[in-house]
Amino acid sequence: MKASRYRIVAAGVPRYQVPFVDGRWLAEQHVSAIKSVSEAINLAHTSRAALESGQVPEPGADVLLLESGGSKRCKDEIPMPAFATLVTPRLHWLQSCSSGMGHILDLDLVPADVPITNAVGVHAAALAESAMAAILFQAAQLARRIENQRARRWEELRCFELGDKTVCIIGTGQIGTAIARRARHFGLEMLGIRRNAGDADDFDRVFERHHPVDALATADFVVVACPLTSETEGMIGSRELSTMKRGAYLINIARGRILRDQAVLAALDSGQLVGAFLEALDPESLPASHRYWVAPNVTVTPHDSHSSEYIGDNTMKLISNNLRRWLGGEPLNNRIDRSRGY
Repeated sequence: MKASRYRIVAAGVPRYQVPFVDGRWLAEQHVSAIKSVSEAINLAHTSRAALESGQVPEPGADVLLLESGGSKRCKDEIPMPAFATLVTPRLHWLQSCSSGMGHILDLDLVPADVPITNAVGVHAAALAESAMAAILFQAAQLARRIENQRARRWEELRCFELGDKTVCIIGTGQIGTAIARRARHFGLEMLGIRRNAGDADDFDRVFERHHPVDALATADFVVVACPLTSETEGMIGSRELSTMKRGAYLINIARGRILRDQAVLAALDSGQLVGAFLEALDPESLPASHRYWVAPNVTVTPHDSHSSEYIGDNTMKLISNNLRRWLGGEPLNNRIDRSRGY
């Protein structure tokens, strides 16, 4: 890009980043990180409240750093009408603070020739540690131990070590790889499932998404870590669950709509699944009447396992690096393929 000044506009607060009282979130070190990329950068920082009161940054953004709630009205995120005011003919690139892109793509506000990049990798460490916590939670029978303590019941339980166990991760991207890298330290065999089979770092074998039987049939733990797309929505149903090793433990840290809930509940009832850790659900918030709340050996969390005190810093590292690439005419990292949805 060749121009005298480049207008960068930051709007909305990344989920679990604590904003300042004015609704903004960029700390002094974040502002310095962006401005240090080039003296030609002019940074504007706006909030949801400012946009909804008609205070739209002028003359518009060359680059938009956005946390949007899409059509939903989420606290401190930019809702659709305010988002629309930020999309001007001047826009050259949109950097999302989120990993999932469906809520932005569904709005169809960003012209097809404007690249969109996501925040895949920003939350990878936190999500990987949550997945490992779920595996250890099951291995040590901690759910039963907590129940026993509440009931003042002394019961010796049989636990198991992880050294001879197998984990199958559906999705071998940055999050799946971060999980595999940590799991290897426990001696776990790592299998992966993705769009195309082949080699992947930190995985022993990778299977094609459309032929997952061999991977699912041998896994003691199945971790869902893939994006939600038209291809993956509802992909874990009765057929897939029936091919899993009996007594497998299911972990979903991706999106709730990837699972078919009734099939999962039936697998839990039959013992095909020994339990589940469900970080992502549909709908969210989960209704109090939903059976997941009371299903045996099921842990429900409110889609917050990616929360971390480093979200802001990680986001700045990502956008600062991409700004350097953009100004230098290099390909952007994390550029999404709109046809695939990620």
